[in-house]
Order: sequence, then structure tokens, then C-alpha cells
Amino acid sequence: MTCLPRAAWRLTTAASLLALSATASLAGERLWISLGDDAYRLLRAAQPQAVSVTEVSVPVRVGRLGATAQDRVHVVQVDEDWLPALSDAVHRDLHRCGGFIVHDSLSSARAAVQQVQARALQPEAVAGGTYLINQQALVQPMVAAVQDSLILQTIDSLSAIQNRYYTTSHGVNASNTIAAQWAALAAGRSDVSVSQFSHPSWPQKSVILTIQGTTKPKQHVILGGHLDSILSGGTTETSRAPGADDDASGIASLTEALRVLLASGHRPQRTIQFMAYAAEEVGLRGSSAIAADYLAKGRKVTGVLQLDMTNYKGGTRDIYLYTDYTSAAQNDFVARLAATYLPDLTVSTDRCGYACSDHASWFNRGYPASFPFESDFNHHSPFIHTTNDTLANSGNQAAHAAKFARLAVAFAVELAN
Repeated sequence: MTCLPRAAWRLTTAASLLALSATASLAGERLWISLGDDAYRLLRAAQPQAVSVTEVSVPVRVGRLGATAQDRVHVVQVDEDWLPALSDAVHRDLHRCGGFIVHDSLSSARAAVQQVQARALQPEAVAGGTYLINQQALVQPMVAAVQDSLILQTIDSLSAIQNRYYTTSHGVNASNTIAAQWAALAAGRSDVSVSQFSHPSWPQKSVILTIQGTTKPKQHVILGGHLDSILSGGTTETSRAPGADDDASGIASLTEALRVLLASGHRPQRTIQFMAYAAEEVGLRGSSAIAADYLAKGRKVTGVLQLDMTNYKGGTRDIYLYTDYTSAAQNDFVARLAATYLPDLTVSTDRCGYACSDHASWFNRGYPASFPFESDFNHHSPFIHTTNDTLANSGNQAAHAAKFARLAVAFAVELAN
């Protein structure tokens, strides 16, 4: 997860600032990023030359009753080599992940933040029709077919990889592993394909599985999570970054939802795509590239669901829907899906700030996106981005992640039909 409780601006770890400041002498490629106000102040404290060239005020939703708060988003140019240190500083000092998005150019960065502001000020349009729930005969048997044990196996295998960092050979291997696993699940289905989306600036590829729609194939329902992992303080070829919760758990929940969906033999009306994004931990770079590609090609996206961290139950409720930089109408749909198909679960809301995970890449480009999460933001796993993000520290279980797999099945089938 790219992770800060809203409590405000606290610079509690001098090491983070020193690490970020130390990168000033590095001469990496110059990149444009957009970032929230708290992350911008952290960047400026260590790198005074990083000056905002565009600033917008964005109303963000607080809860599900329509209340809003004001957020500020900045556009800044930085060295590419700063990104891991910035991610680390945000994680250590603001107690959240990411907080920034990498863009191809100044014009695309400005367009992105202006789009976010415009979306926040306009009523939502529901893509592809209304959010009906009427596929119970299909969904209920699939929900019942989800197996915790298979989710546990996937988390175990992905977290056993040395690390899944976007520039290492292990990160490349992780992408290939997921592609092979998904292809095996799709064996014998001529309407299902698996591809890897190449990113010119780094070796790790994103993975995309496509179930071709029958009657509305040009409308896409997307379910995603990020495949990379990161170690605070710097990730190298030999670093150990198991990332069991962040985000092997999300990929495992998606994989089990995919297994159930394919095993059922169901052929959806709309095209369903499962995506494992590269390079989330360094500015949502994989998902941003894919979302930008979809926008440039005019592809229709009915809705996006992001699963990033699903297996650490830190809060008192089962599922938390994050309301900032997400679609209010689709969030309501997701909450109704949970009430319909998972009636024993409790659902609440919270906020995670600007660009906390890959849903932001889609939302910022005008696509409906939702982000159900494992806990309220103040109580997510304390082990992420460390060598201790292991299955053992999630209780050696996948019961919590299974809740999100079931929700993903319901989302895919209901929205794609």
C-alpha cells in the first residue's frame, strides 16, 4: 500500500528526512508527481528546491452521508531517485503509504489534478446503467465456493519470494509467477486471455487477465491489486520484503475470486479484467500507466475495485470503504453488495488521503473506483514495508482475506451483467 492517519503533520523520524535529504545529490531522471499537502510539506522540509507549480483544492467525502472536507493537491518536479526515500518518509512520518502519483509530463500531471478537482465538484454519472443487484442465483453459489486455504497458499507462495520490488529480478519473477498462475486457472477457456503490460522505465510488468464479455465486450469491469513489495530504508536485489499483507493478500483474494468465477463457467455480458499492478509502492506507476492507456484509447470502464491489504483485521469492523478519492455511488453499491451477500459482516468507512493506492490512478482519470480495506486507517497492519510483513503476523490465516474475495466475486458478477 502506498499508507497516514489523518492526524496531521508529524515529523517523528529524523532518519526519514535525512534519507530524503541525502538523495538531493542523486542525478536520476526528472519526473513530475502529484501529491497531497501533507506529503508535499514533508518533501519541502527535506528538499526546499521541490516547489509546487500547481496547487488545487479538492473537496473529499467524509463518510457516506455526503459531508466533505478540503484537501490540497500539488504538482512538483523531482528526481526519480528520490521516490523510494519519499515513499519511506511518508510511511514513517505520516504513517501511511505512498501519497503521490508519478506522471509522464507536467501537462498530464496538471490535467490529472484538475480532473480530480472537477470530479469532486460535479455530480457522479453512473457508467453503463444503474447499480442493480439482481444476480443472486449466480453469485450466491460462487460466494459459498471461496476457500480460505487456497488464499493462504497464494499469500504463502508470493511472500516466500525474496522481494517483489519493481526493479529487481525477484520483482520480475513475481509478475511471471502471477501470470502463470492466472493462465493455469484459465486453461481451456477460449474467451479468457492473460497478458503482461510492459513498462519501459522498469523491468517488472503488470499482469492483466481478460474474460471477454458476451454482449457488451467494450465495457470493462476491473478488479486490481499491486504485486510489488518494498522495504523501508531501501530495497535492493538482496533485501527481504515479504509483503504478505501488502499486497500478497490482495493478489491472493483476487486470485481466489478469479478461480471461483472461472470454475463456475459463467460468461459475463461485460468484459471482466483482473489486474496485478507493478510499481505501486513508488507512485502508483503501473496502474497509472494502464489507466492512462485506457483513457487515451477511449476504453469504457464501468467500475474499478482495488484490493490492497485484505488479511490483517486491525479494526472492529470487517470491511472499511474508503470515501476519499473514490466513487460515492459505487461505494454505496459495494456496501449493498456486502449487505446482500455477506450479511454477517460489518462495514464502515474511513479515509486514507491522496494516492494511497491504485484506485486513485483510475479515479483521477474519471473512472468510478472503490477501495474496500482490511481495517480503519489508524489500525492497519503495523508490519508493512518491513521484514516482518509475514503470514505469521496475520495469524497464519486467510479468513479475513476471504471476505474480500467473496466481495470481489459479487462485484464482478453484478457489475458485469
